[in-house]
Amino acid sequence: MKKNWLFRFAGIFFFGATLWFVPWLVAHLNWEAGWLAIPFVLATLMTVLLASVTVINGWSLQAPPERWVPPGQEPDVLVVIPTAGEPPEMVYRTAQSVLSQDYPTHKIRLIISDDSHRPAIHEVARRLQSEFPAAQMMYYEPPLRGSAERRGDAKAGNLNAALEACSVDGPIPITVFTSLNLPALAPISYCENIPFIEMRDADDELTDPTFLRQAIGQLLSDPRIAFVQTIKEAIVGEGDPFNNMEPLFYRRGMLARNATNSVFPCGSGLVWRREALESIGWLPIWNLVEDFQSGVEALRRGWRGVYLPIVGARGQIAPEDIPNYFKQRGTWALDTIRWLFWGRKRGLNWRQHLHFLELGLFYLHSFATLIFILTPVLALALGIYPVTTTHADYALHLWPFMAATELMLIALAGNLPYESVWRSRQMWVGLIPVYIWATVLALAYGPKRKPVYKVTRKVHQAGLYWWEIMPQMLLFLALVVSMLYHLATHSLLFEADWGSLLWAAYFAGLLSQVIGNAWYGLALRLRRVQDKRPQWDSSHAR
Repeated sequence: MKKNWLFRFAGIFFFGATLWFVPWLVAHLNWEAGWLAIPFVLATLMTVLLASVTVINGWSLQAPPERWVPPGQEPDVLVVIPTAGEPPEMVYRTAQSVLSQDYPTHKIRLIISDDSHRPAIHEVARRLQSEFPAAQMMYYEPPLRGSAERRGDAKAGNLNAALEACSVDGPIPITVFTSLNLPALAPISYCENIPFIEMRDADDELTDPTFLRQAIGQLLSDPRIAFVQTIKEAIVGEGDPFNNMEPLFYRRGMLARNATNSVFPCGSGLVWRREALESIGWLPIWNLVEDFQSGVEALRRGWRGVYLPIVGARGQIAPEDIPNYFKQRGTWALDTIRWLFWGRKRGLNWRQHLHFLELGLFYLHSFATLIFILTPVLALALGIYPVTTTHADYALHLWPFMAATELMLIALAGNLPYESVWRSRQMWVGLIPVYIWATVLALAYGPKRKPVYKVTRKVHQAGLYWWEIMPQMLLFLALVVSMLYHLATHSLLFEADWGSLLWAAYFAGLLSQVIGNAWYGLALRLRRVQDKRPQWDSSHAR
């Protein structure tokens, strides 16, 4: 159990500040502006709810003890790499990293499941077999999307087809490349009944050579463990401007989930127990992406999930242009909110319920954040406040609540640098229009209609994405203009509302990052052209 005293102290401080602020807020609401007062108090209560759930969930942290598979005792592992249009060299690097780790190559059955049905990927499998003659390389072409033989579209359908092909009697339509590079139909013994299955995204290289040895060690230690999830990182630009590394999630949040058996799969850097996958009917297809729901289905049936804090996957490319980034985060939000509204939850215990509730509340809190952004704008520009009180009394009650919230976020980060905390919050605020739209879509589609899934692009497309960030630009301008107007029309010493000014400046600073990201790739490419260096492409961040 990891030490967590600072976060616990911050949580207790937050509860005290809430008792100091919220009753006072309700008693001083400005009913003449009820259209603002009521949303403001509801937004505050939403913040209290999310923060309270976060405190309860984050009260304890736990990392599993190290467990390694001893040399000579390694069980067979089936590794499936689904691909659907990724560059062949990207797929090659990922597969090569799997076969190069500290695990006997002849114990790895590697399937490249090619949804794009390309000869170039077929050649990748041939190339790998020639470089790793002891490996058992397999190339598989799943049924076409929409066909009756396929269960699920996109990645889930691809994976299900490959896994089900390894679960039938007799020869299967998977090409095996022998050491002589001669293709043949694979007898089922090549991949049937292999006890452990790793599913790795085609762009996610393996960087820790002990990955399988440690992950399988966890699975062997307890027959109730369904899956082991590790840290997923990515090759990103300097300073990780899009927060693709997600340090708060992987370095802190997953440790809290591990303490309460609330870990869920994240798509890559993940090893499943075959028996657990079979018990849930392979990968679920109700949701947009299979990762989150597959873990929930296992937990509902009494299985355990383990979070192992080693880097088990590194994306060769992360979304670093606004359309691709918004698409990815919007999909995650839509999937989570859709499950929160309509998904099956029976079988989860109360701690698991709280952890998955926190995920949904995180996205739903975007509505509250929008209200908090608009409140100082109305106060500074029009003099309309959600409460009737003096500036001093308002500050006396609000600022302890704000300070407690700030302390809790800092404590939540643990030993992470404050820059990573600030960057995370910048992207949380910058994504509020995306998350609000995801909520609308989740409600509109309902439990029986599934939104169309779009694959996250594996190349950067630099540009000036002004239209895509127009909501953020409008909010930023509203904050800045209202601050300038207030400063121009009020005495700084005797009339200025410094509380609202600081609040507005705070949100403007948070919004500035996503606005700057609108031309991130273009600015880097132009700078390289000026320096007469190679232009920016998908490998610019190496």
